[in-house]
Amino acid sequence: MNLNPRQQRSGRDHATVSSLSLCGARGEGRGEGFGASAFVAAPLIRPSATCSPRSAKGAGSIRTQLAFTMVEVALSLAIVAFAMVAIIGVMPAGLNVQKENRDDTVLSQDSSMILEAIRGGESSSNLTALSTALVGPIYGVNLSTYPSTNSPLDIVKRLSIPAWDTSGFTTGATVAVSARFRAMSGGLGDTAGSATNMAFTYYVQVQITRFNPDPYTPFYNPLATNLHELKLTFQWPVYDDPGITTPPTRVGNRQLILRSLISGQLVNWTNGGYFFRTESFNAQ
Repeated sequence: MNLNPRQQRSGRDHATVSSLSLCGARGEGRGEGFGASAFVAAPLIRPSATCSPRSAKGAGSIRTQLAFTMVEVALSLAIVAFAMVAIIGVMPAGLNVQKENRDDTVLSQDSSMILEAIRGGESSSNLTALSTALVGPIYGVNLSTYPSTNSPLDIVKRLSIPAWDTSGFTTGATVAVSARFRAMSGGLGDTAGSATNMAFTYYVQVQITRFNPDPYTPFYNPLATNLHELKLTFQWPVYDDPGITTPPTRVGNRQLILRSLISGQLVNWTNGGYFFRTESFNAQ
């Protein structure tokens, strides 16, 4: 059908009004834009995505997704690295404190066992534990005077040799005996049952002396013969090989000293050493 020029212009104007009503601005139905009459007459249809300014300008002309820049990523990594360095620097100190606390706990329990074994003598319930935990010989004992009998009670007899019995000590030794033990308490890696040399070991020196009260008191003689002072000096850790037969020389700087008074008889067992009998006393 042939249209005259006037009808053709009218058709173009109507198409323009329809497109504006579909893809127009926010002023739908309010008379804003290219003409109030055109927007009032047009139906209220929501603009489609294809009519957005982004689509009109072409894909990629406006950034549609947000992301971190390389500068932001680099700053984040620097902050995380700084925090990790601080944490790693504190970890060795924390592990060292944990190890020291564990060693202190082991020594606190083992020292009580050794103290009670010496105090209890032949009636002690810790003799087997001491025999299992002993590493090497008892140092400082004169074997010609007190030969070893290889029994659990023999350990206590040697550890109970008093300071005044100088014949029981080796030449040049102090008036004390010493021994090396593996841990009798603690974890599996620390205890005496461990088959490796990595078990925790410590060195203990035992010294027994008579209690020296005031000589002017009327109870001087009974106290001097029935009351004894026991001193235990623990040092750890020991780094020497367990197979050595001499007192260890590579010992750490950790130390614990215990003192206790033991009442009762200190019996001299023939060719074996000494042990306490707390249920009996020497006559006054």
